[in-house]
Amino acid sequence: MIECPYCRTALTEDTPVCPQCKLELLSAKRVLGPAPRLNHQGVSDFSNCITPREEKRLVCAIDNFQERFPQTRLAVVFKAFSPEIPLGTQLFWLFNTAGLASEGSKQGKNRDILIGINTSKSEAGLTIGYGLEPFLGQDALDHVMQFAVPSMQSGEHAKGVHEIIRGLSLLMEGVCRDLRDMLGLNYDFALGEEARDY
Repeated sequence: MIECPYCRTALTEDTPVCPQCKLELLSAKRVLGPAPRLNHQGVSDFSNCITPREEKRLVCAIDNFQERFPQTRLAVVFKAFSPEIPLGTQLFWLFNTAGLASEGSKQGKNRDILIGINTSKSEAGLTIGYGLEPFLGQDALDHVMQFAVPSMQSGEHAKGVHEIIRGLSLLMEGVCRDLRDMLGLNYDFALGEEARDY
C-alpha cells in the first residue's frame, strides 16, 4: 500500500495530490526549496557528522547491498532536517528531486531506497520507490528502522545506518526467497547466482 509521506493517507501510484493533506511534489518543492544533489557513491554527509573511515565503510556496505540486490539503488543522507516538517515528507522531497532515480526508473520501475538521518534530532527514516512498495510493507520497514534506535540515541549515526542496511538485506532476502518459492525458480540468494547441480 502506498501512503502519503506527510499524513499517511492511502494513495495509489498515480495519485497526483494527497486528497487528505493536499501534498504534492510541487508544493513540497515550494516549501523546502531546491534539493541538494546526492553523492553518486551513495553517502551524502551534509552535516559532516561521520569520519572518512565511517563513510568508506558505509560506501562498502552500500556496494555489497547493491551487488546482492542489483535491481535496487541505495543512498544515505546525513542532514539537519527542518524540525517543522515531518522527516518522511522531507525524504519524499529529496527522493524525488535530488537526482537519485535515473530517467528509466520512474513510477513502478523505481526500486530505489533512501535512508535519511536527521542529525539535529538523531532520528532515522527511509523512503522507497513505488516498485518496492508492493513487497516491502510499512510494518516491516518500521521494524527495520527499530534496529537503529539504540545507535541513533547514542549518537552513533554510521552504526545506525549499518544496522538499517543489515535489516533491509534480511527483509529483501526474505522477499526474494518468497518470490523464488512462489514462482518455482532455482536461485540461491546467499550466493547471488542461479543454483546449479554439479
